[in-house]
Amino acid sequence: MILDHAEVTHPGRIRPHNEDAVGCLLPERGDAIRKRGAIFAVADGVGGQSAGEVASAMAIRDVIAGYVSPTSPHAPEAALTGAVQAANARVHAVATGGAAETAGMQTTLSVLVLCGRQSFVAHAGDSRIYRLRDGTLSRLTADHSEAAELVRLRLIAPEDAASHPRRSVLTRTLGATPRIRPDFSRAPVEDGDRFLLCTDGLWGEVQDHEIASAMAMPPEGGCERLVAMANERGGGDNVSVSIIHVRDAGQQSPVPATVRLARLLSGLRGG
Repeated sequence: MILDHAEVTHPGRIRPHNEDAVGCLLPERGDAIRKRGAIFAVADGVGGQSAGEVASAMAIRDVIAGYVSPTSPHAPEAALTGAVQAANARVHAVATGGAAETAGMQTTLSVLVLCGRQSFVAHAGDSRIYRLRDGTLSRLTADHSEAAELVRLRLIAPEDAASHPRRSVLTRTLGATPRIRPDFSRAPVEDGDRFLLCTDGLWGEVQDHEIASAMAMPPEGGCERLVAMANERGGGDNVSVSIIHVRDAGQQSPVPATVRLARLLSGLRGG
């Protein structure tokens, strides 16, 4: 797997400090990348809660460490599921641990794993992951907000969600409960695919066609362009972006026999 990657986080022009966090881990050895893949994550500390920057940084650190831990399951889906649950448990434990400065802290979390020509996504909150393939932009995550729920119920139009007064009221975050119910998905990866992870400070200011145009640039220039556009539009929120260009997706990673057996049994059970 051959990847180009860049990431930028910026406090914006209004907020006094940055509650976003970004992170990634790209193993240096080719066999390590083939077996465990590369992991990218973005998190946005929930506004109005204490220690949002602590929650977001903790979520990024713990989900990456949990995913690549030698004790985590071999299969990417299971490893990612366990890592997200462990990160949530850690944030919740600190948020309810009695310290006034971290009481009630929460964060969004969006994670992308690229492994064996497959992408794996775990997501909670309103940060987003996009894919650009052959010039077509697709969103791989669904927002967990009250406004987004109203769109799914067809009570408001999609174009009204960005300016809806309940847009920032989140329905799913890390730290709110002892266990979390994140969204998980997987999809094939093709040579030339480009991925973007971002917080709402970007998509709240920049249009989809502008996002696609910047994603087509080399990752470093694309990140800088997107952050600049968000700040030019007012910079009312922290903004974080991470762009990955898959130059060569590599070979398909073999599925271990234990995983094949588990999938077979699940299919026989109708699950």
